Amino acid sequence: SDLKNRWDLKFAPGGLVDIEFIAQTLELRAGVFDTNTIEALRQLERAGALSREQARTLVGAALLEHALTQVLRIALDGTLEPAEATTGLKALLARAANVESFEMLETRLVDTQSAVRKLLNTLLC
Repeated sequence: SDLKNRWDLKFAPGGLVDIEFIAQTLELRAGVFDTNTIEALRQLERAGALSREQARTLVGAALLEHALTQVLRIALDGTLEPAEATTGLKALLARAANVESFEMLETRLVDTQSAVRKLLNTLLC
């Protein structure tokens, strides 16, 4: 999979749009509504529309991708190109994700986005 595309945190497979789509679809099914995606996911878990593990995966993914988005919004115009990113930016992103290195962050992002995409297919297809 294309790592460059992964850094389009909003539109990448398993990105923020996928998380919001899962939440909104399940909200319609369950009759649970909240404009905050993370709070909606927590309410969906309480309503039984998501298992604890599914909710934890989706909330964790949303928190990670929002934290990274905040750093990137300040630091860059457009999508991160890891090969062109400064050491300082990579360190800042790793810190925002609460991991020790940019390489660990890339692994976590791949795993997170894959898990979200798998849940999208499981829950909605």
